[in-house]
Amino acid sequence: MAPALRLPLCGLILSIPLTAAAWCEYPKKLEQVAADDFRAGLARWRLEAEDARAVVAAENGVLDIATPAGLSLWWREPLSGDYAIRFTAIALPAPASAGALAGRISDLNMFWNALEADGSEPYPRNGKFAGYDTLPTYYVGFGANANTTTRLRHYTGSERRLLTGFADGSIAEPGERPMTAQTRLHAGKPLSVEIVSRQPTASDPVHLRWRANSNELFTRADANPRLQGHFALRTTASRLQIRDFQILQCQ
Repeated sequence: MAPALRLPLCGLILSIPLTAAAWCEYPKKLEQVAADDFRAGLARWRLEAEDARAVVAAENGVLDIATPAGLSLWWREPLSGDYAIRFTAIALPAPASAGALAGRISDLNMFWNALEADGSEPYPRNGKFAGYDTLPTYYVGFGANANTTTRLRHYTGSERRLLTGFADGSIAEPGERPMTAQTRLHAGKPLSVEIVSRQPTASDPVHLRWRANSNELFTRADANPRLQGHFALRTTASRLQIRDFQILQCQ
């Protein structure tokens, strides 16, 4: 029988089997190796905030982020092997401190498999988006640019390379598809995110999968994939609530 994850819900305990996903090939199975229930503060995270008015709290089962400017929140433990990151996010109107951008719904973003060019962990930055341009990593900006783009990028250390994405109208870059209801944030509505990073195999060369509410928006089968590093939540001029953060290993 598959191991089960026990989660509280309105005073009840649900037992959810961690059954092997299609990308976790038999005889391996998924096992939870780390999690944060957001009831004990931010000890497992490192905060980089552009503006001192940013408010980040982890209590009562919710990671609550309200920021007027750029912010990155790094999971302190490096990740490697065949793994998945899962969490639930809710986007809410940006706080009043965001000024002209107050009230907008925007920017559920993330870095993963991030390492400096020399292989060391990401060094501390000031939270400004441009400061990460030299950091080799994968990046998804979901509902970015005031909820008008959702894009997958590969930061090579020298350029922010657009791999694929969705965008509205005139801001679309060549090859991008139109935004849809599945690629936008919806105020107050939970969004389940899953990031998969795995060693490609002969039967399945895909090493990167990115899902929102079970919709697989991005996949990659690169010749030289990034397969280890650090994860961060990233946002700007927004308010986000994160729940049920889990890291699962296929082993």
